Amino acid sequence: MDRSLNQQTYDQCKKDIMTFALKPGEPVSAAKLAERYHVSRTPAREALVRLNSEGMVDIYPQSKSIVSKINVARAKQEWFIRKTLEIEMTDAFFANVTPEDIEEMRMYARRCEELGAQPRNHETAYEYLCNDNKLHAVTYRVAGEDLSAEIINSTMAHYSRIRILVDLDNVNKDRTVADHEDLIKLIENGDIEGYRVGLKTHLERVIGDIETMSKLAPELFDMGEE
Repeated sequence: MDRSLNQQTYDQCKKDIMTFALKPGEPVSAAKLAERYHVSRTPAREALVRLNSEGMVDIYPQSKSIVSKINVARAKQEWFIRKTLEIEMTDAFFANVTPEDIEEMRMYARRCEELGAQPRNHETAYEYLCNDNKLHAVTYRVAGEDLSAEIINSTMAHYSRIRILVDLDNVNKDRTVADHEDLIKLIENGDIEGYRVGLKTHLERVIGDIETMSKLAPELFDMGEE
């Protein structure tokens, strides 16, 4: 089996789940995914297994597989991991950041602003998330925290779905753009403590988003404990 085809099928399915093109509770059998992505059942089954391990698909043996609801307890744990690791990188980031790094962050911030001005759909919301993540990934790279970056990138499925849901619903659509501008200015000014406080505020906004979106779209959420 071509590993690249396995990866492509997984990536496409994950993107569709992340952007709600495949909605929580929707059946996602290997046969349906194979038809959807024009592949055989083998890469479709592998995608389901990987997505199940990430908590994005619920598999009921000999019965069915469905897209998982957004597990609020899991999302909060994912957010805690990111917040803790990213804030702890601040000292190392400021010790090593260059004007070129700041310009790279500004490039991603500009792209987020451009996307924020466009009508919301699955593609723009996903691209917005990707550029937001790339902006923050600069801090991980500059701080030399490759393992932390790997952990953050591989464990944020439920948390990231909330972020995309907020963007799709146009809730506080200008907030993240303004936060990014403020954080970049703090970096340019060498204000490490101001940045630390600003980053904490920026990352903690999702707690309010969880409450807001779970009320607006309760059918998408699992409010119970894992």
